Amino acid sequence: MSDSTRPTRRGHNEGTIRQRPDGTWEARISLPNGQRKSLYGKTRKSVQDKLREAQKDVDLGLDLSARKQTVGQFLDRWLVDSAKSKVRPKTYQSYAMIVRVHLKPGLGHHQLTKLTPQHV
Repeated sequence: MSDSTRPTRRGHNEGTIRQRPDGTWEARISLPNGQRKSLYGKTRKSVQDKLREAQKDVDLGLDLSARKQTVGQFLDRWLVDSAKSKVRPKTYQSYAMIVRVHLKPGLGHHQLTKLTPQHV
């Protein structure tokens, strides 16, 4: 088989799509923590769209394994995992104060997946 006729393989973290024996479609994506997440749909296109959205969420650092994660939980994790190592200590203290005083009281209880522009 020549290189031009050989089927291409997907790279790491690009996900897979397959049709299940019951006729539904399944997409699987690898998460940064080593787990895999399955997404289901009736058509290949719907599953492909869900896979694209999940890949965007993973690229943004959202934890797909925690479906009920609130905005407050996400902000706390963001402060520790991302902001603390990338900004100066005084800036980190400022960020932590803004999250604690302004963001968490109004938005902290909303589920991250259900947050809409109207909430903000």
